[in-house]
Amino acid sequence: MNQVIQHPATVDERLAELERQFAELRDRVLRLTPVKKDWQSTFGMMPDDELSREAERLGREWRESCREP
Repeated sequence: MNQVIQHPATVDERLAELERQFAELRDRVLRLTPVKKDWQSTFGMMPDDELSREAERLGREWRESCREP
């Protein structure tokens, strides 16, 4: 990223350049990637033990208590 940055003429062009640079920095330095949020990627992450079954039971009870009567 050791390049000479020439400032574009308009505010829109400058903003577009800043957004491009920010995206490049984010991708290079932070290496952020979107998190895949679906049940297949989380299925089986918790072991099948007493603690996990208790957490599942409590979660189910809480969800059921939030439902409208």
